Amino acid sequence: MPLFFRKRKPSEEARKRLEYQMCLAKEAGADDILDISKCELSEIPFGAFATCKVLQKKVLIVHTNHLTSLLPKSCSLLSLVTIKVLDLHDNQLSALPDDIGQLTALQVLNVERNQLTYLPRSIGGLTQLQTLDVKDNKLKELPDTLGELRSLRTLDISENEIQRLPQLLAHVRTLETLSLDASSMIYPPQEVCSAGTQAIQQFLCKESGLEYYPPSQYLLPVLEQDGADTSRDSPDGPTGRVSREEAEWQNRFSDYEKRKEQKMLEKLEFERRLELGQREHAQLLQQSNNQKDEILQTVKEEQSRLEQGLSEHQRHLDAERQRLQEQLKQTEQNISNRIQRLLQENQRQKKSSEILKSLENERIRMEQLMSITQEETENLRRREIASAMQQMLTESCKNRLIQMAYESQRQSLVQQTCSSMAEMDERFQQILSWQQMDQNKAISQILQESAMQKAAFEALQVKKDLMHRQIRNQIKLIETELLQLTQLEVKRKALDTEALQEMISEQRWALSSLLRQLLKEKARREEELREILTELEAKSETKQENYWLIQYQRLLNQKPLSLKLQVRTVGPHRFGEPPAPRCPAA
Repeated sequence: MPLFFRKRKPSEEARKRLEYQMCLAKEAGADDILDISKCELSEIPFGAFATCKVLQKKVLIVHTNHLTSLLPKSCSLLSLVTIKVLDLHDNQLSALPDDIGQLTALQVLNVERNQLTYLPRSIGGLTQLQTLDVKDNKLKELPDTLGELRSLRTLDISENEIQRLPQLLAHVRTLETLSLDASSMIYPPQEVCSAGTQAIQQFLCKESGLEYYPPSQYLLPVLEQDGADTSRDSPDGPTGRVSREEAEWQNRFSDYEKRKEQKMLEKLEFERRLELGQREHAQLLQQSNNQKDEILQTVKEEQSRLEQGLSEHQRHLDAERQRLQEQLKQTEQNISNRIQRLLQENQRQKKSSEILKSLENERIRMEQLMSITQEETENLRRREIASAMQQMLTESCKNRLIQMAYESQRQSLVQQTCSSMAEMDERFQQILSWQQMDQNKAISQILQESAMQKAAFEALQVKKDLMHRQIRNQIKLIETELLQLTQLEVKRKALDTEALQEMISEQRWALSSLLRQLLKEKARREEELREILTELEAKSETKQENYWLIQYQRLLNQKPLSLKLQVRTVGPHRFGEPPAPRCPAA
């Protein structure tokens, strides 16, 4: 027998059958039978013991279940003291209770097809037992107390491991049928066992020194007494049996009436308690359902509130996202419009530049610049022009110094770092020496040196040139637009949208192409200005005095012809007043 086992849970059908049988046994006018067979029980319920005790049931049928023990915990065998028939076949019982002899009213005990390994000695106390069926178990021997069963009529011990019968079984004079496996018997011998019950009893009586009498002589007294003391061994009946039986029946009838009345009272009390319990159970069930409904309603409200809040939050996020997308779209549209205007302005500037270049007035202006009149020579303001040249040279040298420092820093990654730094130091020392000169001394030096006059004229020419200034302004505008495009792309990546990414790429490509074109035009214009300067230098070889001073004074006093034509033909600048001119290197 295992020490631990898991109780089997009865099926719904078995549970309903148990409830029905229990209710049927408690009904008024029910018979004395409690049948709880085929209910898949692992132990007899406590209510069955209470029902047998209160209603004094005579028959208890518990066959075809999963019982491993007859008595559950907290139950007493005395609750079954009125039982006359106990059917326990087809279970898993490994032993009977040791106090099974307390069931003095028991007449039929069926424990067929179980797992019994022994019978308790107290079984001899079942003095009214008439049928004992222990077929198909695991018994190896029988207790000697079986000889005390003076009312036993049928005994079935077949399909066990029994090889010997107790000698005291000869005292059971009422035994009519004894079933056993004759082929496995040792005592009595097999041939005796094969001869039948009478031969076995004769053999046992002979072994015990008793005289054998057939069971028919003892059967009638046993049936008539029905629970009276049958300790007699002689076949003679008691004297005055009729008078005693009459008195006994009178007592039994009065006791029966009393028990019936008491049983009725107990039944009413039980029904009252059952009804009260059912009412309390229904009330508790109603409260539980109400609480469940309230909890479900609370959960539904909370879920609805959460869903509403989530929906509101989602709408807010969608609105914010839509607003940001609209802002981005508007910004992109503004940038696209500005780029379009810039491209149109560039085309217009190109046309204006072509018109300016096609005019021969530019060549006439250059011829006038190369010819110097006597009046201009007489009106030459030498010191004012020299002072302006000194300021222009200082500014030009500073700008070149900054450009050379930038170039020197960039070339520091290659092998010409040392030579570039030396050249920069030499230029810097030269600038410092110029700054430390007295202003009058610097002006005198400028007036004497034609190369310095030429350098000042070249710087002023680049600064005054309208086309060069327009190219610089356009380059600055394009750089600003590229910076705004970069910032817009960063914002778009943060919002994780790619709807107009291709359009931004096309705009960036167009601006980059325009920037490269303007840089080429700037370089080409500077080359043209250097060619003009070369022509002027060729004219100055006539050794005319103060040639470069007079040319510088003309640039200061006169507006260039190109600027005059630009004002007449093109009109005001589309993007407003251009910023102050600066050196290209800066």
